Amino acid sequence: MTVFETVDEAWAALADDADPERRAQAIAFLGEARYAPAVPRLTELLREADPGTRYLAAKALGHIGDEAEAAVPSLLGALRADDMFLRAGVTGALIKIGVPAVPGLTRALFDPNRAVKRAACKALGKIGSERAVPALKFSLRDGNPGVRKLAREALLRINSPAARKALIES
Repeated sequence: MTVFETVDEAWAALADDADPERRAQAIAFLGEARYAPAVPRLTELLREADPGTRYLAAKALGHIGDEAEAAVPSLLGALRADDMFLRAGVTGALIKIGVPAVPGLTRALFDPNRAVKRAACKALGKIGSERAVPALKFSLRDGNPGVRKLAREALLRINSPAARKALIES
């Protein structure tokens, strides 16, 4: 049961940081309402807030979807967090944002952090954009077996002629 009836009420609660529980409810409400004007504030929370709030902000950005494209750089930065729950929320948000996240996710395949590379492979496979095939092909030779496995799975999901060729050539 939500405590808000309108996005205006939720927006006002989000601006008031005094009650963390009410702020959490406001974040969730604004995300479920796909309230795109909240993207800049949710992006700030993703960078600056406590881990729970960061997770909720990522989930809300995912609900907003491709209209949250402006948050992609901050979401990609949050992939580097040591918090696996935050990384899962961020990965889900990037998947829901979809094609606008593909360029950043392909760059993330070259990140030194293997958890970032694995998350990028997973997201790229679920998005299914053929634009990711060259970078995923490169990831098939990564030094980490988990990255290689997820790159292979991503290419199988994409299932385009270029993706199939990359798998055969690996």
